[in-house]
Amino acid sequence: MEEQHWYAYRVYRNKMKEVKETVLRDGFTYYVPMRPVMKNDSYGLSEEDAYEEEPVIPSLIFIRSTPGYVESIRKNPESPLGVYCSPGTKNPSVIPDNEMEIFMFVTRTGCRTVESIGLDFIRGDRVRITGGMFCGAEGYITRVHGTRRFVVMIEGVAAIATVYIPRHFIEKIQ
Repeated sequence: MEEQHWYAYRVYRNKMKEVKETVLRDGFTYYVPMRPVMKNDSYGLSEEDAYEEEPVIPSLIFIRSTPGYVESIRKNPESPLGVYCSPGTKNPSVIPDNEMEIFMFVTRTGCRTVESIGLDFIRGDRVRITGGMFCGAEGYITRVHGTRRFVVMIEGVAAIATVYIPRHFIEKIQ
Protein backbone atom coordinates (compact mmCIF):
# COMPACT_ATOMS: atom_id res chain seq x y z
CA MET A 1 0.00 0.00 0.00
CA GLU A 2 1.22 3.49 -0.86
CA GLU A 3 2.41 5.76 1.93
CA GLN A 4 0.14 8.69 2.78
CA HIS A 5 1.27 12.33 2.94
CA TRP A 6 -0.39 15.72 3.35
CA TYR A 7 -1.07 17.76 0.21
CA ALA A 8 -2.66 21.20 -0.14
CA TYR A 9 -5.39 21.90 -2.69
CA ARG A 10 -7.35 24.86 -3.95
CA VAL A 11 -11.07 24.10 -4.22
CA TYR A 12 -12.73 25.60 -7.28
CA ARG A 13 -16.37 26.52 -7.90
CA ASN A 14 -17.58 26.48 -4.27
CA LYS A 15 -17.38 22.68 -4.09
CA MET A 16 -15.91 22.36 -0.58
CA LYS A 17 -18.78 20.25 0.83
CA GLU A 18 -18.67 17.88 -2.16
CA VAL A 19 -14.87 17.56 -1.89
CA LYS A 20 -15.03 16.75 1.84
CA GLU A 21 -17.64 14.04 1.24
CA THR A 22 -15.61 12.52 -1.62
CA VAL A 23 -12.37 12.48 0.40
CA LEU A 24 -14.07 10.70 3.31
CA ARG A 25 -15.81 8.24 0.99
CA ASP A 26 -12.43 7.45 -0.62
CA GLY A 27 -11.00 6.62 2.84
CA PHE A 28 -8.73 9.61 3.35
CA THR A 29 -8.71 12.48 5.84
CA TYR A 30 -8.79 16.22 5.31
CA TYR A 31 -8.24 19.40 7.28
CA VAL A 32 -9.74 22.83 6.64
CA PRO A 33 -8.53 25.57 9.05
CA MET A 34 -11.68 27.17 10.46
CA ARG A 35 -12.39 30.00 12.90
CA PRO A 36 -15.55 31.22 14.63
CA VAL A 37 -16.98 34.55 13.49
CA MET A 38 -19.84 36.49 15.04
CA LYS A 39 -23.15 36.14 13.19
CA ASN A 40 -24.77 39.38 12.00
CA ASP A 41 -28.00 38.46 13.78
CA SER A 42 -26.38 37.34 17.04
CA TYR A 43 -28.21 39.76 19.35
CA GLY A 44 -29.79 37.83 22.20
CA LEU A 45 -28.16 34.50 21.27
CA SER A 46 -26.04 32.49 23.68
CA GLU A 47 -22.26 32.73 23.15
CA GLU A 48 -22.24 29.29 21.49
CA ASP A 49 -25.05 30.19 19.08
CA ALA A 50 -23.71 33.68 18.28
CA TYR A 51 -20.82 32.30 16.20
CA GLU A 52 -20.55 30.38 12.97
CA GLU A 53 -17.50 28.73 11.41
CA GLU A 54 -15.71 30.15 8.39
CA PRO A 55 -12.47 29.07 6.71
CA VAL A 56 -9.35 30.96 7.77
CA ILE A 57 -8.15 30.69 4.16
CA PRO A 58 -11.04 30.41 1.68
CA SER A 59 -10.90 27.56 -0.87
CA LEU A 60 -7.98 25.78 0.88
CA ILE A 61 -8.14 22.13 1.94
CA PHE A 62 -5.39 19.80 3.09
CA ILE A 63 -5.82 16.13 2.24
CA ARG A 64 -3.78 13.24 3.66
CA SER A 65 -3.64 10.76 0.79
CA THR A 66 -1.37 8.72 -1.47
CA PRO A 67 0.58 9.98 -4.49
CA GLY A 68 -1.70 7.82 -6.66
CA TYR A 69 -4.78 9.64 -5.33
CA VAL A 70 -3.15 13.00 -6.10
CA GLU A 71 -2.44 11.88 -9.67
CA SER A 72 -6.01 10.67 -10.16
CA ILE A 73 -7.25 14.13 -9.14
CA ARG A 74 -4.76 15.87 -11.43
CA LYS A 75 -5.72 13.74 -14.44
CA ASN A 76 -9.47 14.29 -13.97
CA PRO A 77 -10.52 17.38 -15.97
CA GLU A 78 -13.82 17.51 -14.02
CA SER A 79 -12.05 17.71 -10.64
CA PRO A 80 -12.87 20.79 -8.53
CA LEU A 81 -9.37 20.57 -7.00
CA GLY A 82 -6.01 22.03 -7.96
CA VAL A 83 -2.98 20.70 -6.09
CA TYR A 84 -0.28 23.09 -4.86
CA CYS A 85 3.06 22.22 -6.44
CA SER A 86 6.60 22.73 -5.18
CA PRO A 87 7.86 26.17 -6.28
CA GLY A 88 9.33 26.10 -9.77
CA THR A 89 8.09 22.57 -10.54
CA LYS A 90 4.95 20.72 -11.54
CA ASN A 91 5.39 18.17 -8.74
CA PRO A 92 2.74 18.13 -6.00
CA SER A 93 4.18 19.60 -2.82
CA VAL A 94 4.36 17.03 -0.01
CA ILE A 95 3.80 18.70 3.36
CA PRO A 96 5.89 17.11 6.13
CA ASP A 97 3.80 15.63 8.96
CA ASN A 98 5.48 17.75 11.66
CA GLU A 99 4.85 20.98 9.69
CA MET A 100 1.20 20.03 9.22
CA GLU A 101 0.80 19.07 12.89
CA ILE A 102 2.13 22.47 14.02
CA PHE A 103 -0.13 24.25 11.53
CA MET A 104 -3.20 22.31 12.72
CA PHE A 105 -2.28 22.83 16.40
CA VAL A 106 -1.93 26.60 16.00
CA THR A 107 -5.08 27.04 13.89
CA ARG A 108 -7.15 24.95 16.32
CA THR A 109 -5.71 26.47 19.50
CA GLY A 110 -5.87 30.09 18.44
CA CYS A 111 -8.90 29.77 16.19
CA ARG A 112 -10.41 33.15 17.11
CA THR A 113 -7.14 35.03 16.82
CA VAL A 114 -5.57 33.63 13.65
CA GLU A 115 -5.66 35.37 10.31
CA SER A 116 -4.30 34.55 6.89
CA ILE A 117 -1.40 36.67 5.65
CA GLY A 118 0.61 36.79 2.44
CA LEU A 119 3.66 34.55 2.25
CA ASP A 120 5.80 37.59 1.39
CA PHE A 121 5.43 38.85 5.00
CA ILE A 122 7.62 36.10 6.43
CA ARG A 123 11.07 37.33 7.44
CA GLY A 124 13.53 36.67 10.20
CA ASP A 125 14.64 33.79 12.35
CA ARG A 126 12.75 30.61 13.04
CA VAL A 127 11.51 30.43 16.65
CA ARG A 128 9.88 27.99 19.07
CA ILE A 129 7.20 29.04 21.57
CA THR A 130 8.12 27.86 25.09
CA GLY A 131 4.99 28.85 27.05
CA GLY A 132 1.37 29.86 26.79
CA MET A 133 -1.32 28.41 24.56
CA PHE A 134 1.04 27.86 21.59
CA CYS A 135 3.76 26.12 23.64
CA GLY A 136 5.82 23.85 21.38
CA ALA A 137 4.81 25.48 18.09
CA GLU A 138 7.52 26.59 15.67
CA GLY A 139 7.33 29.47 13.22
CA TYR A 140 8.49 33.05 12.75
CA ILE A 141 8.06 36.40 14.47
CA THR A 142 7.24 39.18 12.02
CA ARG A 143 5.35 42.48 11.89
CA VAL A 144 1.76 42.27 10.69
CA HIS A 145 -0.33 45.46 10.72
CA GLY A 146 2.39 47.18 12.77
CA THR A 147 2.42 44.55 15.53
CA ARG A 148 4.90 41.75 16.12
CA ARG A 149 3.06 38.46 15.61
CA PHE A 150 3.84 34.75 15.62
CA VAL A 151 3.47 33.27 12.14
CA VAL A 152 3.18 29.62 11.12
CA MET A 153 3.39 28.68 7.48
CA ILE A 154 3.17 25.82 5.05
CA GLU A 155 5.93 26.51 2.53
CA GLY A 156 4.51 27.83 -0.74
CA VAL A 157 0.88 27.38 0.38
CA ALA A 158 -0.29 29.46 3.33
CA ALA A 159 0.74 31.52 6.32
CA ILE A 160 -1.29 32.41 9.38
CA ALA A 161 -0.57 34.99 12.05
CA THR A 162 -1.61 34.66 15.69
CA VAL A 163 -1.83 37.12 18.53
CA TYR A 164 1.23 38.78 20.02
CA ILE A 165 3.52 36.35 21.89
CA PRO A 166 5.48 37.72 24.90
CA ARG A 167 9.25 37.78 24.34
CA HIS A 168 9.96 35.49 27.31
CA PHE A 169 7.97 32.71 25.56
CA ILE A 170 10.11 32.90 22.38
CA GLU A 171 13.24 30.81 21.82
CA LYS A 172 15.32 31.22 18.66
CA ILE A 173 15.96 27.94 16.82
CA GLN A 174 19.59 27.57 15.75
